[in-house]
Amino acid sequence: MDLATLTLFLPACFALNMAPGPNNLLSVSNSTRYGYRTSCVAGIGRLLAFAGMIALASAGLAVVLQTSELLFYGIKILGAAYLFYLAWQLWRANPEAEQAAATAPIGVLALARQEFLVAAGNPSDGQYKQPL
Repeated sequence: MDLATLTLFLPACFALNMAPGPNNLLSVSNSTRYGYRTSCVAGIGRLLAFAGMIALASAGLAVVLQTSELLFYGIKILGAAYLFYLAWQLWRANPEAEQAAATAPIGVLALARQEFLVAAGNPSDGQYKQPL
């Protein structure tokens, strides 16, 4: 890739990755609840999921996902099921318990695991976005 193409490609990638999606909304939510630093450290989970996707793509398995519609559809269904599970938990949550939960500390590893699962379960988000 020549320098001119790279100077256009990188900003387009950053702009597309800043579009609101489940990963970015989770990061914003974690940041408002637990603070900026905790959210940044928990973002390592998302980066690990993206690194795994990049490794799969470089190994040629992305071609399998693109050619195997059933496999890609299965990953999308699992990701959507996880997002529905999170929504169901939020819907059934006790509003009064939110005040107690806001003061209770949560582990960074639990937040990183949550970031990883959302990123891994949503392969159409993140690094699979293609700039125009």
